[in-house]
Amino acid sequence: MKVLVSGKGGCGKSTISAMLGKYLAGKGYRVLIIDADESNPGLYRMLGLPKVKTLAEHLGGKKRAKILMAAEGQGELDEELFQWTFDDIPGEILAKKGNLAVLTIGKIEEAEEGCACPYGFLARKLLEGIKLRENEVIIVDTEAGIEHFGRGVDKYVDVVIDVAEPSAESIELSKKIASLSESLGLKHVLVLNKALPGVEDKLPIRPDIVIPFDQNFILDSLNGKEVEPIEQIGELWRRING
Repeated sequence: MKVLVSGKGGCGKSTISAMLGKYLAGKGYRVLIIDADESNPGLYRMLGLPKVKTLAEHLGGKKRAKILMAAEGQGELDEELFQWTFDDIPGEILAKKGNLAVLTIGKIEEAEEGCACPYGFLARKLLEGIKLRENEVIIVDTEAGIEHFGRGVDKYVDVVIDVAEPSAESIELSKKIASLSESLGLKHVLVLNKALPGVEDKLPIRPDIVIPFDQNFILDSLNGKEVEPIEQIGELWRRING
């Protein structure tokens, strides 16, 4: 299964991706978390893993990714370049711990280096080409907003986890994510994160999973602690897999 995590910036996408990855790895699944967010550097820390070379760096850098993107547009891309199984992924771009691995697509590192479109292209081609076996799960931690829908990344996943926080802006974005997911025929699971008491009753939409606000998440992050799965993550997986 390929699961994509989407939502407004700061809503908790990376935290939920990390917790779900750890939960599934603990249940015996082989899990690959794809860090497709070109900005947020925190996923490795959340999982207690070291930073490693990105997919873009492995392929020759952002300029090389642009060349490959242009080749696809001209019908000249070697599609076998992305025909991988979990076991085919080069070790230099995987940070691993037991059944759990993280692969980063690429990061914006320099001022005025240009848009992140080549990284979106690489994420899409990786999801399109990778072959999964039984008990293997991919979790895609996306950038803030819905640009990944425009890039076609969501076309190659099975489920969209839509993470919202209790704000008008986040809820409006979640409505759009639900609509876009439906247009692609994708299962859509809405997670309300950072929920304060009584806020659920004020929402114009009904979440599938509710995660209460917990200040310890903030304190643990500042102290450099890894995230650990909470009770609601098991509920989330049952909703995804049901």
